[in-house]
Amino acid sequence: MKSRGIGFALIERIIAALSYLTFGIAGVIWIIVCYIAKNTMSPFCSYNVYQSIFFAFFLYILTLVCEIAAGLLSAVPFLGEIVNKFAIFFTQTPIFFTYSLWGLIIFVLTCYLAIFAFFGRYPYLPFISDVINSGFRR
Repeated sequence: MKSRGIGFALIERIIAALSYLTFGIAGVIWIIVCYIAKNTMSPFCSYNVYQSIFFAFFLYILTLVCEIAAGLLSAVPFLGEIVNKFAIFFTQTPIFFTYSLWGLIIFVLTCYLAIFAFFGRYPYLPFISDVINSGFRR
């Protein structure tokens, strides 16, 4: 194993932060680069890369389930109107600049994760970090 200098640690922190900001794409590219170069990622970088990928996957599944539930509930006569108004308010009505409430929540979470990763910390999200910790046992 090669010795890791300060510059390499900075690169891994930047990759970890970029992985959150790109919803895991930069992390997947870094995994491929490390595999091709036959280099191992540090536990910090691997934790953040895999957490960003899992976070993006979790957001996709959550959004998909909410859209399906809203579609099914919109068929119910009285409840459908309330669900549609709530969905429009939650996902399409601008609250802060052009962000909807859902977009603002995702933006704040992504910034939190990226900033903590950039400063060399392990960001914690209740369900997602527990899954990642159980897989990596750091």
